[in-house]
Amino acid sequence: MEPISLVLGLAQATGLVDKVGRWFAGDNGADVANKVVDVAKAVTGESNPQKAHDKIMNDPELQLRFEEAILDKEQELERLAYQDKANARAMQTAALNQKDKFAKRFVYYLAAFWSVVATVYLMCITFVQIPEASVRFADTILGFVLGTVIASIIGFFFGSSAVTNEQHEQMNARDSPAFK
Repeated sequence: MEPISLVLGLAQATGLVDKVGRWFAGDNGADVANKVVDVAKAVTGESNPQKAHDKIMNDPELQLRFEEAILDKEQELERLAYQDKANARAMQTAALNQKDKFAKRFVYYLAAFWSVVATVYLMCITFVQIPEASVRFADTILGFVLGTVIASIIGFFFGSSAVTNEQHEQMNARDSPAFK
């Protein structure tokens, strides 16, 4: 079984699906999965990832130990998962230091272009009659444009949601009855 499949199974068993699933979104998803598999192997003492997975899935105490180990390594896994975004920002910083105005502004031109394309497409899909056979196709494109293109632009300029999610989790923990 692939590391990502093993990890998703373990995440479901321990209730860490949202946290672990978020780490696979970037370019380093496979590296994160391998690190999580290493944690599973360390917790169980197994060298075979599949055997480690099976042991954790069948033992509630191992599930708890695995969850604790993942939470202990959370910062390291977050850093690995979002490392690719730092590279994009470093590239933009280097571009801003150039003398060529087009190179300095390219990312802004690209973001503006896709923002205009998304707006025009949204207006067209809203106000233009779409043939019944093409509705699902149009919806798929709309989902891609909004969910990928616009979300990536916002993520690039305003940062990823990892920090926001972490802040929400900390606030929820403070508001829980156990904390009071």
